[in-house]
Amino acid sequence: MAPSTSKSATVVAGAVIVALVVWALARLIGVEPTVGKGADASPVGAVDVVVAALVAGLGAWGLYTLLARRLGTARWWPFAGSTALAVSITGPSYLSDGASAVALICTHVAVGIVLIAGFARLAPWSVQTREPMNSH
Repeated sequence: MAPSTSKSATVVAGAVIVALVVWALARLIGVEPTVGKGADASPVGAVDVVVAALVAGLGAWGLYTLLARRLGTARWWPFAGSTALAVSITGPSYLSDGASAVALICTHVAVGIVLIAGFARLAPWSVQTREPMNSH
């Protein structure tokens, strides 16, 4: 069973807020997050951050809900979420350089942590436990 819509929306909103905070902190310390290298580099703005975090959050919500409804439990959510986070980090690793790449990777990690932990906390863990087999 999936958590309520309002609780899930709160997790997604939290991810968007955290993304904006990390982006703003990067800019505050003098790092201009950019995508692309050299002359092809373009700045990552607040709207870009909000849209990316919102897309990631809605995707996480959808996957979490699918796991919860299809399997009757969301016990695979942390594995699926951390795998998606690992894959997402490849983007800034290849599309940015230096401090910009570090700032964008930090943003991905922060959003991933909020989504993974947030949905995991909401999980109605209905995992069936098995008793260990006794060996004779």
